[in-house]
Amino acid sequence: MTTQTLSPTSAVASPPAVWDRLWRHAPTDARDDELLGRERRNPRWAWTQRRLEAALGTIRGLNSIELGSGRGDLSALLAERGAKVTLIDTSDHALDQARRRFERLGLHASYERADLFQLHPAKRKRFDVALSTGVIEHFEGQDRTRAVRAHFDVLRDGGVALISVPNARCPSYRLWKFYLELRGWWPYGVEAPYTRREILRRAKVAGFTQAQARCTGFWQSVGDHWGRSLLGRGPDWVDRPSCLDSVMGMSLLFFGRRES
Repeated sequence: MTTQTLSPTSAVASPPAVWDRLWRHAPTDARDDELLGRERRNPRWAWTQRRLEAALGTIRGLNSIELGSGRGDLSALLAERGAKVTLIDTSDHALDQARRRFERLGLHASYERADLFQLHPAKRKRFDVALSTGVIEHFEGQDRTRAVRAHFDVLRDGGVALISVPNARCPSYRLWKFYLELRGWWPYGVEAPYTRREILRRAKVAGFTQAQARCTGFWQSVGDHWGRSLLGRGPDWVDRPSCLDSVMGMSLLFFGRRES
């Protein structure tokens, strides 16, 4: 694999030191298993799996790329089901953690340090699936559309994108974020959550068709953002569905297709 020489933060609103600091500390194997197990049980993964199988028939053999992958939670779950996965991130620390995780679990992946706005031309129109989790909200202005477009550009005709971002209509998330910013404790740099209208509008400009957006994880937001600080742990009901999910769920999930 050839690693590009580039300025990986040219279009990232949050400075590189933010991500280097966050990814420098790796979880223990037990904690990593716990985090991945929770993602496996999460409604986000259930919806992702259903959408992929409905759109492409099967996960096995799909060629997938995760942009801003971090440790590659969704990519690990796809690899468990037979997908061929590529992980892209600007942080060497994140990719090192992903590599250790995949090797420990006996999973195969390709890893590349790269800016999603400066991907090698060979990546264009190559993948069946392009996905990201908690990435494109860290951009501002027209870079938000460019970030959505980056997913479109790497898809083959008929390929699909799955993007997860924070939901701007989730009150527990917004209050938690405001509180941390007020105290000077916010660790993630620029983070502007999306409304359903914004992500669908930007996806249309980027070229996506059959675009859909839904929310999930209202109780997860309450548990993650307040339960841990008040109770010292995330309560065991955080993965339960709620009638408030569709409006106030923590995660806004986007699905879109690149037509031929």
